[in-house]
Amino acid sequence: MIGRLRGIIQFISREQLLIDVHGVGYLVSVPASTAAHLVEGNETTLLIYTQVREDAIILYGFATQREKEVFELLNTVSGVGPKLALSVLSTLSPDSFCQAILQANLRRLTEVPGIGKRTGERLIVELKDKIAKSFVPTGLSQAVGGGSDNQVATEALEALLALGYSTLEAEEALSHVQSDGTESIETVIRRALGFLVKTGNV
Repeated sequence: MIGRLRGIIQFISREQLLIDVHGVGYLVSVPASTAAHLVEGNETTLLIYTQVREDAIILYGFATQREKEVFELLNTVSGVGPKLALSVLSTLSPDSFCQAILQANLRRLTEVPGIGKRTGERLIVELKDKIAKSFVPTGLSQAVGGGSDNQVATEALEALLALGYSTLEAEEALSHVQSDGTESIETVIRRALGFLVKTGNV
């Protein structure tokens, strides 16, 4: 089984990339969150999940261990395969997905293409206990100064979503907001928008 690849990115699409490892090209399926941080021509290291089928061996690549863990967790749910798991990670960050499960937030889960109410409910039932035992928030809430129930973080995220940004874009921006926990919601949103403008996400 292939567990990791390090090589040169030959090309990147929204869902796949070709990585050259010592002259051998590996076609790897990746979530949008991973593809967004890669550059053609650069060397990178990807964590790999290998799916072996009767008719194919398919590689799935991830920039972080957290992404790979959530992907593998999703694949333990009946009726959820690699394609839907990638769709989850292309729509929600690992932290956002785990929080949605713990909070039984069906509205957030059904933002993912391919997840309807019934599938969302099944994800909550089958994954809530597993995630509760292992989930430690690492991104959004900590970055803007608090725990996982940080109200400013939640309201800022909702405001950016209302402005048309995706969950991934909004969370990426908020993760770069430096805060001591005393800033108003308006200040946090303004700083997040400043980051989005600077990175070209306008």
